[in-house]
Amino acid sequence: MRIIRMFKTNIKNLLNNLGFKVGTYMLLVSIFPLITYLILNNIVVSKNFSRIEQSNIIEKAEKANKIFQSEALDLGKIARDNGVWDDFYQKIEEKDIGWFKENYSEWIPDNFGIDLILIANRNREIIDQYGLKYIDDTELFDDNMIGAVLSGEYDEKKNYPSGMKVYNGSLYIIGVSPILLSDYEGPSRGVVIFGKKITPEFLQNIKGKFGYDIFFLYGNEFVSNTKISKEFEKYFDITTKSNNKKTFELGKSNIIGSISIKDISDEKIGKLYIVESRDIFLSTLSLIHKNAFRIFILACILSLLLGIKLKNIIVRPMKELENEIAKMREKNSPIHVETKGSNEFIDFSNSLVKSLNQMNDSICCYKKENKSLRLISNTDGLTSLYNHRYFYECFNDKIKSGRRAITVLFCDIDKFKLINDIHGHNTGDIILKEVGNIIRELVQEKGLIFRYGGEEFVVMMDNYTMEKSFDLSENIRTNIIKSKKIQQYSGDLPVTISIGMASYPDDSIDAKDLIEKADKAMYFAKQNGRNQCCIYNEKIDEIITQDSAEFAKQETLIDSAFAISAAIDAKDVYTGKHSELVTRYSLLLAEKLQLSVRDKYILRIGSLLHDCGKIGIPDDIIHKPTRLTYEEFNIIKNHTILGYNIAKHIVKNPIIISCVRNHHERWDGNGYPDGLAGQDIPVHARIVCVADAYHAMVSDRPYRKALSQNEAFKELRKNKGTQFDPDLVETFIETVQEDCEEG
Repeated sequence: MRIIRMFKTNIKNLLNNLGFKVGTYMLLVSIFPLITYLILNNIVVSKNFSRIEQSNIIEKAEKANKIFQSEALDLGKIARDNGVWDDFYQKIEEKDIGWFKENYSEWIPDNFGIDLILIANRNREIIDQYGLKYIDDTELFDDNMIGAVLSGEYDEKKNYPSGMKVYNGSLYIIGVSPILLSDYEGPSRGVVIFGKKITPEFLQNIKGKFGYDIFFLYGNEFVSNTKISKEFEKYFDITTKSNNKKTFELGKSNIIGSISIKDISDEKIGKLYIVESRDIFLSTLSLIHKNAFRIFILACILSLLLGIKLKNIIVRPMKELENEIAKMREKNSPIHVETKGSNEFIDFSNSLVKSLNQMNDSICCYKKENKSLRLISNTDGLTSLYNHRYFYECFNDKIKSGRRAITVLFCDIDKFKLINDIHGHNTGDIILKEVGNIIRELVQEKGLIFRYGGEEFVVMMDNYTMEKSFDLSENIRTNIIKSKKIQQYSGDLPVTISIGMASYPDDSIDAKDLIEKADKAMYFAKQNGRNQCCIYNEKIDEIITQDSAEFAKQETLIDSAFAISAAIDAKDVYTGKHSELVTRYSLLLAEKLQLSVRDKYILRIGSLLHDCGKIGIPDDIIHKPTRLTYEEFNIIKNHTILGYNIAKHIVKNPIIISCVRNHHERWDGNGYPDGLAGQDIPVHARIVCVADAYHAMVSDRPYRKALSQNEAFKELRKNKGTQFDPDLVETFIETVQEDCEEG
């Protein structure tokens, strides 16, 4: 009993011993995270590795399928090179069987590795054949695509059928071509079909080139290279052809990926399978498990050792340390600290933490103040973006840290001074904020954004390719055009942005020089019509110098057009900013039609000036609150001629002038002043015609209230083909609806 009591006492003392407690806590702190790690390793890591493995095998299956598609395209080219040939065209008409036999069935297979040849005229008479199931077999003619080519219903763009086809129980790659003259003219005189049979030898050759183990299942047939047949065929259940899973394991050491294959008529005919070893995946998981176990053992040992030493290193000196800190606080001066240690950690820990927290609070307060001051010094007050000065600091820091590539996007709002002059600086500030918000939303964490100047923004992309940077620039440009928040403050004329791009170190290794080159690329974009993105190259410097005078003329022309349109709109209080809104609708339609930058520039001037002739129309007619008389309407109609006489002294471009003179012409020829009809009306004038009519309908008039949008759409559809170009009406309606949804 005495021994038992002594044992219990020793155990109790051990459990109450601070060193033992610290060691135990350290061990538990180590064990629980490691146990969690092992669980996550088996659940999360294994799943992620499996997902990566499956994604990789599917990607390889898709690449393998593209290999066969490429083979089919090559075979289709061979068929087209023979079928679209004047001599071939003549010989098929003459039914010169000997010529075809000598040049094709007796020569082509050996020289091109062709397993199937079928040459037939438009009457489905087989002129030459090789590899058919039996002589004059017409089974291939039953295919929809081959039948279409044979009957002459081939694609005018010369995209003739090529791909896979099951024939006579075998899988072929085939290429098909109609028989035409070498200039692709003349009626089709028949069809040429070349095919390569997918055999084990063919698949073994594919493996030799690309390293892929591939096999096919189609119907109940199975074809693979020799190695796959011997190793897997006895394990592979032929019923897996009905399994829609894209990947599955074959034993423990292999994984199979599958992809459906279709024939040239887009009908599913089977599946392509690719086999991949799982050795890397399995060995990686094994290595992770072994390392986790080793770390676990090492952590346990270190925790035990640390727990043993912790009492002498930390616990015992703590009380003395607290006393010394108290002395330092009382004397307000540092003193030499000597500790003898103590076992009473709990008694003094709260006091020690309080003392240390007082010191930390003071330090944190200073850090927050410094951080706030630094943020203010680096930030633009209006947009909350980084400022001009901070750009150079960030750029140099990135260079020092060893960044390999930096792309700079230099963005400048087009005609911003004109916006400020017309609408005031408050509106200008709102537009600047919204542009900054759009850029911030698109860039997010991928780069840094700076307000470089008045209407200039710079985006710094780290390790971003020029291709991706261009796509980002295009997104910024188009989102600004589509933003209702911006366009509503611009007087309803599109606010656009021009963007230039340059990269480090390809274009320059100096921050200032890099910005200058991006700025030149941006200026080049402005010279070419604005609202576009441009990548810097060395030729831009020379082009900018040569075209600067012409660019100045364009600037003057745009400003003049704005001034004239403002004067016209001021005459008519009912339609308000009619010219600006017609211009906006015209440019939205031009963007939808994917017109060139030059065409959009011409359309912008033409639509701004389209009603300039109304300057010469008496105000009492324009403001008349009732319907016009016949004589008054004739006076109004004369504004197209008056506008023409004004515009031809301002611009020399006939397309711009046609927008002024011919925007009231009708598709059926009953318009004015020239009675043009259909395609004879310039397309720019037809666009202005639709935009002008739509805005007139949705605007209040002295003699009627504005129509609703749906009522205006109904009128446009009612008059398409008579008043309006029928091809433009539906596109215009779709464009306006999209614009309203985005707004």
